Amino acid sequence: MFIEAGPPPSRSGDAHRQLLICLVCTLLLAYLFAGWESTSWIVAMDQAFFSTFSLITQKSWAMDTLIVQMFRTNTAKIVPLLGCIVWLLFEWRRQGRSLAFFGQLLVGSFLAMSLSRVMQNFSSYRPRPLHNESVEYQLPFGIHNGALEGWSSFPSDTSALAFAIATGIFLASRRLGIAAFLWVAVVVAFPRAYAGLHYPSDLIAGALIGLLCTAGAAPLILSAAASRVRLTVDEKWMPLLWTLGFLYMFQLGAMFDDVRAYGSFLKEVLRF
Repeated sequence: MFIEAGPPPSRSGDAHRQLLICLVCTLLLAYLFAGWESTSWIVAMDQAFFSTFSLITQKSWAMDTLIVQMFRTNTAKIVPLLGCIVWLLFEWRRQGRSLAFFGQLLVGSFLAMSLSRVMQNFSSYRPRPLHNESVEYQLPFGIHNGALEGWSSFPSDTSALAFAIATGIFLASRRLGIAAFLWVAVVVAFPRAYAGLHYPSDLIAGALIGLLCTAGAAPLILSAAASRVRLTVDEKWMPLLWTLGFLYMFQLGAMFDDVRAYGSFLKEVLRF
């Protein structure tokens, strides 16, 4: 389904590139993880962002609302990316090309969301900018002071998931991939910092997680699995597999909000 016959790739070169991506992203992520509260340039970068945009916020209700509320809807954030994926799937299948990028995207996005949530839940607590009294920032119109109160800020799981998807698109089409990265940077990442929900360093960390998982970890995992298990799928099971793929993409479009709600419910239940 997602990995079809095609011209044999240079496995050794691909593996080395994927390992290099994993190594570089992991080192950068670890640096951010260890230094977000103590490294001077990271603190200065975050403060510079809020100092700059404090001059712009609350100047226009329409602009603030567009950035803070409209751009933060799942329809604006993720659905255009899913549209690119669907187009690529049909176009590549029509051309008889491998759909391996879709497998990497599915695995990478799942890893990115999981890793970012684990880091956010189990690392040291970082208050959101709008809840941090040391951050001098005039919040824009349309954001409430109590938004995401009690939720740690680092890293941004939204950024991680969106950049993981954009990376998968880039693997299939450079032009669409560049457009996807620009979309994620402008429509997904920037509004979260503008709204005071994240520091820029949170969003950069999320981007590194997305790149790490889709371009580095996912192909290594799939290659390792393919070398050990020879899986052939009967054609009669294809409708089921595509249905599962559609349901997973639906969750991507909803930013896994339902899944996270179920998880929070189970977490509360298991406490008793």
